[in-house]
Amino acid sequence: MTRFSDVIPQSMEVTAVCGAREQIRSLVLSGETFDQPAQELRELQLEAAREAFTAQREQIPLLRTRAEENGVHEITSPDDLVPLLFSHTSYKSYPLSLLTAGRWDRLLHWYTTVSVVERGDVDMDGVRDIDEWTDRITAAGHRPYITSGTSGKVSFLNCDASDLDFLHDILEHLTCWPDPLPPKPTRRGYLLAPASGPMRSIDGYRWHAEVFARPGETRLLTQDPMRVSELMSSALLRRRIAEGTATPQEISSFETVSESREQELGAAMDRIVDDIATHRDEPLLIAGMNNQQFTLIQALRARGVAAGSLHPDTLVLSGGGNKGRALPDDYQERFAAFYAGVRRVRSYGMTELQGSCLACEKGDYHVPPWVIPLVLDEAGEKLLNTEQGVVEGRFAFLDVSLQGRWGGLISGDRVFVNFSPCACGRPGPTVLPDIQRYGDLGGDDKITCAATLDSYVRGMIHG
Repeated sequence: MTRFSDVIPQSMEVTAVCGAREQIRSLVLSGETFDQPAQELRELQLEAAREAFTAQREQIPLLRTRAEENGVHEITSPDDLVPLLFSHTSYKSYPLSLLTAGRWDRLLHWYTTVSVVERGDVDMDGVRDIDEWTDRITAAGHRPYITSGTSGKVSFLNCDASDLDFLHDILEHLTCWPDPLPPKPTRRGYLLAPASGPMRSIDGYRWHAEVFARPGETRLLTQDPMRVSELMSSALLRRRIAEGTATPQEISSFETVSESREQELGAAMDRIVDDIATHRDEPLLIAGMNNQQFTLIQALRARGVAAGSLHPDTLVLSGGGNKGRALPDDYQERFAAFYAGVRRVRSYGMTELQGSCLACEKGDYHVPPWVIPLVLDEAGEKLLNTEQGVVEGRFAFLDVSLQGRWGGLISGDRVFVNFSPCACGRPGPTVLPDIQRYGDLGGDDKITCAATLDSYVRGMIHG
């Protein structure tokens, strides 16, 4: 079974978690991950938060600065966590000019302000592009996962070896919770993704295939790796085209490359569609982002594969990938109809979280025990948590399992969190299904701390 040592070389010794954090991590293997008594878990989580803060304020300059500026010296209650939370933009707060100018040493300096990576541990000699930059960090014992956006900048989220091993444990033991799949390689696999790349979804799909698909029977959309440089340059050019600042030659070249790439991927998708149609009566693993899944479903319908006709032991993984993509409003309903009768992972999550909030039989998303949910006002300043009842606000959290970076983050999501026991009979808290981005609700989605955090980081890397 693949562990983190199979993803990156183990050139650094990994510090083991201890105490409350270790106890919480061990719940993944307990068979009772989401059945912990609420009050006892809150006390254990608070102790784990103390451990994380004590260890990481000396390792992560931005966390240390936040603590000093706000006079937080210890964690005595969840309220103490609020001024320590990073904005969801903090992990892309680097100046874009560092990439365009090839200042890889300065970009590493930025990265060390928001992660536990030490500058002296990463060899930047001879780095030529952002892909080599991420490779060098990986070679130093870390994994810089990216999340993409439409602005041309990506977020870089650091994981260390123990973080990735923990993620592997989550997918191996909690896939399709509350009725987890046994970790047996019994399926024919289809990964609608590149062969490799520093995205958690790519690693996750591959790990799922290793756990749940038969050896040698997994097909990829492309054998090429995902290149961060291509992702960023494409997004930047799309933005310039929208702004009217791209040259005709740039546009023509972009369109030629895009058309060739689309034809190549279209042919690959056709081969996967044909193979799925041929093997529809076998248990399958089908993993891909929402836009790829939507394309696949349309093509399978056109090939005569009826909704609900796949083998019931088929496992389907989907989610994300909607940014800049026009999917119909009812795409989730279409997914549910086509994949009726198979095993699907239903969850609410994001790359910033270890694992996800998993849906129970009643359809609500249970917050995993290693995540302390913090419901804030829209500005991200005031904690609205309660011990009972439903609270509406901005979703923030502290993930106490994380070792490679500080797990405290304010998201862009408007949520309703139920702190009372769930209708399924398990303890809360749960996130209710009505989840929306503040940016989609009107307004500018401004978090009060975001500009302050960005100015801290700029001062650190230029100071």
